Amino acid sequence: MKIRVWIQSPDNASFNECDIIEVPDNISDDELEETARETAFEHIDWGYERVNSDENT
Repeated sequence: MKIRVWIQSPDNASFNECDIIEVPDNISDDELEETARETAFEHIDWGYERVNSDENT
Protein backbone atom coordinates (compact mmCIF):
# COMPACT_ATOMS: atom_id res chain seq x y z
CA MET A 1 0.00 0.00 0.00
CA LYS A 2 1.16 3.55 -0.62
CA ILE A 3 0.46 6.51 1.62
CA ARG A 4 1.05 10.23 1.23
CA VAL A 5 2.85 11.87 4.15
CA TRP A 6 2.57 15.66 4.20
CA ILE A 7 3.67 18.48 6.43
CA GLN A 8 2.56 22.09 6.47
CA SER A 9 3.22 25.07 8.67
CA PRO A 10 0.26 27.07 9.92
CA ASP A 11 2.63 30.05 10.25
CA ASN A 12 4.24 29.80 6.80
CA ALA A 13 1.99 28.99 3.85
CA SER A 14 4.98 28.44 1.55
CA PHE A 15 6.24 25.57 3.73
CA ASN A 16 4.54 22.51 2.29
CA GLU A 17 6.24 19.16 1.66
CA CYS A 18 5.00 15.65 0.94
CA ASP A 19 6.27 12.17 0.16
CA ILE A 20 4.54 9.07 -1.09
CA ILE A 21 5.92 6.00 0.64
CA GLU A 22 5.18 2.31 0.46
CA VAL A 23 4.19 0.41 3.59
CA PRO A 24 3.13 -3.22 4.13
CA ASP A 25 -0.55 -3.94 3.51
CA ASN A 26 -0.90 -5.45 6.97
CA ILE A 27 0.63 -2.50 8.86
CA SER A 28 -1.14 -1.60 12.10
CA ASP A 29 -2.52 1.88 12.69
CA ASP A 30 0.15 2.53 15.35
CA GLU A 31 2.96 1.43 13.03
CA LEU A 32 1.48 3.48 10.20
CA GLU A 33 1.40 6.61 12.36
CA GLU A 34 4.98 6.05 13.54
CA THR A 35 6.21 5.52 9.96
CA ALA A 36 4.42 8.66 8.77
CA ARG A 37 5.83 10.68 11.67
CA GLU A 38 9.40 9.51 10.92
CA THR A 39 8.97 10.39 7.25
CA ALA A 40 7.58 13.85 8.08
CA PHE A 41 10.47 14.61 10.43
CA GLU A 42 12.95 13.91 7.61
CA HIS A 43 11.77 17.24 6.09
CA ILE A 44 12.44 19.48 9.08
CA ASP A 45 15.08 20.38 11.62
CA TRP A 46 14.10 21.42 15.09
CA GLY A 47 15.78 22.12 18.37
CA TYR A 48 15.81 24.14 21.52
CA GLU A 49 18.16 26.30 23.50
CA ARG A 50 18.24 27.62 27.01
CA VAL A 51 17.72 31.36 27.42
CA ASN A 52 18.56 33.65 30.27
CA SER A 53 15.62 34.63 32.42
CA ASP A 54 16.15 38.29 31.45
CA GLU A 55 15.65 37.57 27.71
CA ASN A 56 12.21 38.44 26.33
CA THR A 57 12.45 36.57 23.03
